Amino acid sequence: MDWWGWVILALVALLVLITLAIVVQRRRRRGGVIGLGGSGRRDRR
Repeated sequence: MDWWGWVILALVALLVLITLAIVVQRRRRRGGVIGLGGSGRRDRR
């Protein structure tokens, strides 16, 4: 019963998801710097 393996996999998965979210936000900020007024809110919908 290697429950440590599942714990490590879960932590790695969370770290990957967090890093991907940060990268996506950075890309969106760079691409939408000109239209931060309402374009970002419309894109989220």
